Amino acid sequence: MVANQSKATSQIPDVIFFGKDTLIFYDSPLDKFEGISDKNLSLRNDEYVVSSDCWKGFRAEWRIIDDVLYLSNVFDCHSEKQLNPLIEEILRTKFTDGLIKADFVDGVYWAGKNQVYEQSFYTPIFKQEMKFVINKGRVVNSTKIESIPCEYSEEGDLKNFILKNLNHNEMNDLKGESITISANLKSDRAGRVREVKIEHSTHSESNGLFKEAIMKLPCRPVYFNKGEYWSSEESIYFSFKTKELKEYVR
Repeated sequence: MVANQSKATSQIPDVIFFGKDTLIFYDSPLDKFEGISDKNLSLRNDEYVVSSDCWKGFRAEWRIIDDVLYLSNVFDCHSEKQLNPLIEEILRTKFTDGLIKADFVDGVYWAGKNQVYEQSFYTPIFKQEMKFVINKGRVVNSTKIESIPCEYSEEGDLKNFILKNLNHNEMNDLKGESITISANLKSDRAGRVREVKIEHSTHSESNGLFKEAIMKLPCRPVYFNKGEYWSSEESIYFSFKTKELKEYVR
């Protein structure tokens, strides 16, 4: 065994199947069992690795069927070896028809779909969240929370908007074949841009005009984490050839 435990690294998550959706559990219901990781590892008699992205040594799969939560599989994070017999021993219950009724699970659990990787490395941010209220394995309430999209999320749409809204009449003569811009944006919970900082520009004389055009963006995507507005900074990058501006001269 090679051990390298670090909870600071983003962990391989549990998965939950709910209707037609495959969701990522923010927190594993198995975490409520104190020492389950150590018990699992102590029972294994094979070669395995505890890595920094899977400090507990396994990942679990869950299913919600007729408003009841079931544990359906437990795997080694990397080898994908099934560890169901070990979990049966730890939980002192058996899989029946491939399922264990999770009547040991109580409380509020969050899951997400369509992760937005660029938002945060350590905090999972998704375009869609589900909140499950569970009482002894029965789902008594489920709530869907959707992110607020923005039509200018794609790089091409973003660049076209900025070039269209540049005040070309005030721009100094552009030198060179192309211009590259990177900027940091902050927006509010309504998706409105509130602050822009130009981080890099190959035409710094026009930074004020670039900032002004970016501030005119009508929206930015709004995301949530466990139902709460996720306040984060966003970096954008685009480049364009000077001849492209001719299409937008006003």
